[in-house]
Amino acid sequence: MAQGNPQMQTGAAAAPDWQPISRQEAIRALSATGEELEHLLKESRTLRDAGKGRVVTYSPKAFFPVTNLCRDRCAYCTFRRDEDEAGAWTMQPEEIRSWSERAESLGCIEALMCLGDRPEDNSPRYREWLRSEGMASTIEYVGKACDIALEQGLLPHSNPGLMGPEDYALLKPRNVSLGMMLESLSPKLRQKGEVHYYAPDKDPEKRLRVLEDAGEAQVPFTTGILLGIGESLEDRVDSLLAIADTHNRHGHIQEIIIQNFRAKPEIPMAGAA
Repeated sequence: MAQGNPQMQTGAAAAPDWQPISRQEAIRALSATGEELEHLLKESRTLRDAGKGRVVTYSPKAFFPVTNLCRDRCAYCTFRRDEDEAGAWTMQPEEIRSWSERAESLGCIEALMCLGDRPEDNSPRYREWLRSEGMASTIEYVGKACDIALEQGLLPHSNPGLMGPEDYALLKPRNVSLGMMLESLSPKLRQKGEVHYYAPDKDPEKRLRVLEDAGEAQVPFTTGILLGIGESLEDRVDSLLAIADTHNRHGHIQEIIIQNFRAKPEIPMAGAA
């Protein structure tokens, strides 16, 4: 993430010259309306074209929902299930192989491994299944899934939730990049009645540690924030500046996702705007 206040250079080699941006400047930018917003958008387009051009590239990917079991209960999530709940699943190794073969035949380049956070902690039958597969943890099973995808010519990108140095040691050789949404640094969201009250893995300090450990391990990393889950505008700015801060130390953040909340009927936040 480029952290700065852009001042355009002149001449044929014109390019953004980034200068540090303050928290207050960032809050003002995100609060802009009317003519100020139009001016900001115009300048942003100019900087984008000068720095990145107007060609959009993409990498075809296949989505692998390795397991939708999860020990967290975020109030906005439609993905997670308990192991006794209808719709719960865990992909078997042979499924991962067949999906990988199919994805490669369709021209996919990447295998996106998505799953809940450490479901072995609250899913006893799943935990026994892991042991029957010779696995001590879900992270270890993700490593196996990546090996299968690699055998079929796909490039894995995994999103397994909280990770530490030992997890990066396992997954870095098997992934072109890894990811985890920072979501929000707002401590309020962990309070009773808020979206992360039943989600211990959404503790802001734990998630910042994941980003920092990824940088120290020199793992290309995707992260981002969620909008509309109870955070303030200032929380959004603080979260983005924290991402910029860790990137400035390590240079490893490859992508920042800004994801908005959409209410759905089957979640606790179904009535939220």
